[in-house]
Amino acid sequence: MKKRRLSIEEYKNTEGSYTIIINNVRYQKNFTDVVGKIVKHFLVDDEVFFGFYRTDGVNLTLHQQMKLEKEIPAFFQKKGEMQELSTYLTVARIDSNDEDYSFIPAIFDYYLETIMFNPEVDWEFFKRYYYNYQNYRLDDIIYNHLAEMLVCYFDSGDLSICFNPQKYNSVEVRSKIKEFIGV
Repeated sequence: MKKRRLSIEEYKNTEGSYTIIINNVRYQKNFTDVVGKIVKHFLVDDEVFFGFYRTDGVNLTLHQQMKLEKEIPAFFQKKGEMQELSTYLTVARIDSNDEDYSFIPAIFDYYLETIMFNPEVDWEFFKRYYYNYQNYRLDDIIYNHLAEMLVCYFDSGDLSICFNPQKYNSVEVRSKIKEFIGV
């Protein structure tokens, strides 16, 4: 099998957000460390909202998937709150701290898509917003002022960081990401 190469793409959306995509980050040996560093740096120790779309587990064994099916809700119930909005959509929130970052990669593996951000809105607003997940692009979370920065993981193994370039300098964000992934 051909090795999945790590690459970085970036673009500025015409409406003003900036996105940096780390392709194939999941398939790197240092995946857990990279994710921990990125999340810890860009989503500072503060309240973090999560949005989950469908369970997946493509990178998990059946045993791991069954284990996480219990551990993930327990993690969020202990640290904050988790609520199923529909068959496919779940939201959660926690007051983050250093010990939480090591569990994030397991969460990423369990869901088809995971978003996380430090909120600029209250919990009830986010739940109503995310319930209409299919009507929005990821960038809309920035445009609609739910957050200034968003981290998104897809089961394809790609990690995206979408942000407001008026608040975050894209050169500095890219530099930090490259530092964390070791390129």
